[in-house]
Amino acid sequence: MKVSSYYNNLGINAFALSVVLEKAGYLTLPKIALILPIVAHRETVRKLADGRFRFVSFEQYLIDNIQHFYNFNERYTASLIPTVSALQFLCEVGVVRLKDEGAVIASALPYNPEMGKRAERVNRASANIAALISGRADVFYLNARIKL
Repeated sequence: MKVSSYYNNLGINAFALSVVLEKAGYLTLPKIALILPIVAHRETVRKLADGRFRFVSFEQYLIDNIQHFYNFNERYTASLIPTVSALQFLCEVGVVRLKDEGAVIASALPYNPEMGKRAERVNRASANIAALISGRADVFYLNARIKL
């Protein structure tokens, strides 16, 4: 699967990482690597951005939405380089600071409606994305069938 550079550019990738990291507080690098594959799937973002959606657990989300994971490994692989690029950019501009084996927000990157509808959906979904990846990374990787 090729992830479109027009749909997933450095700007939206950096914004997605920053807003999810802001909601989570701290994420390890393996968890940060899960953000863009989630954001790259339109239906997942739409579901997680819905104000009526209530997150229970990763396992329950997986059971109820298994169709959102059918090509997760391909999305994960395609998102590794953009994740590193966006993380590096955020560190360079002082939004993110690397800490221990992960990262924290140093200065929030505010949402602006001029960023567009996609950024708005990612912003609304960010708390649920943070919750989705908040559990054990090895469990997510195993259940999403990510090949390392």
